[in-house]
Amino acid sequence: MKELVILDLDNVIIKGQSQKLLLNYLFKKKLIGYWYFLKIYFWFIFYKAGLIKNPKRVMEYAFGFLKDKKVENVNEIANDFFDNTLKKFIYKEMVDIINEHKNKEKEVVLVSNAIDIIVKKVAQFLNIKNYISTQLEIINNKYTGKIAGDIVYGENKVNYIKGFIKKNNLTLDNSWAYGDHISDIGFLEISAHPNAINPDKLLLIEAQKRNWPILNFNL
Repeated sequence: MKELVILDLDNVIIKGQSQKLLLNYLFKKKLIGYWYFLKIYFWFIFYKAGLIKNPKRVMEYAFGFLKDKKVENVNEIANDFFDNTLKKFIYKEMVDIINEHKNKEKEVVLVSNAIDIIVKKVAQFLNIKNYISTQLEIINNKYTGKIAGDIVYGENKVNYIKGFIKKNNLTLDNSWAYGDHISDIGFLEISAHPNAINPDKLLLIEAQKRNWPILNFNL
């Protein structure tokens, strides 16, 4: 049975928050307006400060601008965003760690609350076949501006991981996990080898208490 490697995305594989980077990209491309941009930007500040416990409603507001846009048009936006922006923020050190795991034939899964159009691009670039992400609703080849199902956040993230393990006949024995935020504590503590990557203050405290490895990367 293959050993499992669980990877978060933001501040683990990439520097910063992928959805914040997308927001900046959309504003520069004039795909969203100033006040729309400003309102969502403050949400990211509150989220980083740990003041938002369930970001689903704000995420639906943030991606409401996609309503009635065709899938192929959104894919074009996602491709351009990844190729010209997001790719530059990927940590080389984390890529090396991922490749080391893959060379040992471990099962790697990318698990993130970021929307699917972002996570899919990163997974493809890193040649990771498994990913779990927040899904945007599509009906008749068009985005509705809503989120389909639950977001991949907090306890939900743990439940999604457990579902993936059961579906693929895997185990947490000798598993590895990499997270950056206190909301990742759930999947870190059920893993055999938890790692705090660029941790926020609260996760740093927990990692130090539990003697977890702490890694900090720079571009």
